[in-house]
Amino acid sequence: MAAQQQVSFGFMIAAVDKAGTSDADLYKGMIEDAQFGHGLGYETVWTVEHHFSDYFPTPSPLLLFSHIAALCPGLGLGTMVLVTPWHNPVRLAGEIAMLSLLSKGPLHLGLGRGAAPLEYDAFDLKLENAKQLFEEAWKILDLALKGKPFSFEGKHFKVPLDIRLRPDAKRDNIHFYGAIGSPDSATKIAELDLPPICNGTLPFEVQSKVLATWAEVTRQRGGNTDVTKPVAISCIIADSDDEAEALARQYMPRWFQLQVEHYKPDANGFPEIADYQSFAKVHERRKSMSNPDNLGPFSQVQLFGSPKTVRERVQKYIDVGFNNLIVMTATPDIPQAMRRRWLSRFAAEVAPHFSPSFGTARP
Repeated sequence: MAAQQQVSFGFMIAAVDKAGTSDADLYKGMIEDAQFGHGLGYETVWTVEHHFSDYFPTPSPLLLFSHIAALCPGLGLGTMVLVTPWHNPVRLAGEIAMLSLLSKGPLHLGLGRGAAPLEYDAFDLKLENAKQLFEEAWKILDLALKGKPFSFEGKHFKVPLDIRLRPDAKRDNIHFYGAIGSPDSATKIAELDLPPICNGTLPFEVQSKVLATWAEVTRQRGGNTDVTKPVAISCIIADSDDEAEALARQYMPRWFQLQVEHYKPDANGFPEIADYQSFAKVHERRKSMSNPDNLGPFSQVQLFGSPKTVRERVQKYIDVGFNNLIVMTATPDIPQAMRRRWLSRFAAEVAPHFSPSFGTARP
């Protein structure tokens, strides 16, 4: 039954490895990991955008992907996410258009507004404007990539001249998604006519509510709900559930510690901003899960366990409504050999149960 369902699998690369690894070697490892996952048969490689800290330092995913596109022809390229308020949207549209021509694979571009005061302060932007910046940036991207002359007058972004983007984008090759972290943001993303992209940190019942809310609003607007719905989920595969959980207790707390450091609020941070109350609650959960004794609820929604357990978790995500799973084995301090072992086991012992052609239809 599971094998008949339409589901695809991607994988995440990140600037991570053992503590003390140089940035040059982190980037070398990312590129090697992209080639490795491509060889295993994953359809899309995904990465994140972050600045100014040890937390996934990747300031330009599109620049990275222009290199990977040449090394891995046909591999899909995905962002989780581009933080559009930090970019000039006209320039960003031009870079997306270029990448759509350079890549033989599809572009899956998740867009988000970000939540780290550090990054907003460093870019001299106000976090309280993030929602409006995100909405305006998306409208400009959408207009620019239509291939027609346009102008735009917003509160934060302006395109004062009638301009037409060059080069002409391969628009059918570009798929956008809006980041959703709660049912509230699901409504807004649906109102912007964006499909959802999520991360697998919330209980399954909350994730079901997120997708149901998005689908309801989309239908009310006459939109299409039969779209790709990606979700990013951490993955540790071992011979037994106990072994996988021991590995999770060893490696996951450091990931959450770096999140706490990276997202810590300042005097003007999200706790005082109404739109960011859900992010403030997430930040408190990160603090809790920096202690391995508190990982239980998180581990229950991750791909942690024996191959059998991981297959059962994948099925739960499919039942929730996701159809594009991003396998995350690259988190801080995890050595390359270990993350590759998990990625290989997923490709061999999990993915074929849901996609019999996995790894066989090379582009």
